[in-house]
Amino acid sequence: MSKPTAVVYVDGFNLYKGQLESRPGNKWLDLERLFDSLLSDFDVRRIHYFTANVRGGANPEDPSAPDRQAAYLRALGSLSRVMIHRSQFTIHPSRARLRGTRDVRWADVWKVQEKGSDVKLAVQLVVDSVDGAYDTYVVVSSDSDLSAAIDVAINRCRRHVVVVYPRDERTREFEKAGVRSSLYLRPSLAAASQFPPIVIARSGRPVRRPESWKEQSPAEAGL
Repeated sequence: MSKPTAVVYVDGFNLYKGQLESRPGNKWLDLERLFDSLLSDFDVRRIHYFTANVRGGANPEDPSAPDRQAAYLRALGSLSRVMIHRSQFTIHPSRARLRGTRDVRWADVWKVQEKGSDVKLAVQLVVDSVDGAYDTYVVVSSDSDLSAAIDVAINRCRRHVVVVYPRDERTREFEKAGVRSSLYLRPSLAAASQFPPIVIARSGRPVRRPESWKEQSPAEAGL
């Protein structure tokens, strides 16, 4: 008997901030391996990965961050079921109020924002829900901005939506939208779903795991 089909939408920035940023050993993440394991009751047909291109100026203390991201995206590009959707980070001057002072004091700052990923994910989810090509629609994010698109998928299109949370906490707006099925992505599963140290990209060239992304065992990564 065939398994029900599923499509996955990964909010890359939310996944990174919610789990991977503090666990460098889990960043070399094989998304096909991960979701085939996490969603073993489903036939995972497509994985949409939404991200923004890191800019060197966004973090002057880590100028090699764009190179590490580029390596990871080349590794992801070797996977036949993964589709990468790229957006951008914007950097612009702004002012922010200083904390810890009784009087109102302000500082000139650089404001870094990710632009476009959440909108692209929401649109893809709604379009796929209208088409109805899959049995289950899996959203990997805790960003409440996606609740409107989830609401459309569930209540207008009558689709089964599952949420995978990068953090071990639920988003109330998703539950209000009608989400009844959710999972927590455990760090130990991410640790067990890593690419090999060298991946052959579609170009035929090898892509090496960044040195700073030290490999960890599932036990070291936490449960």
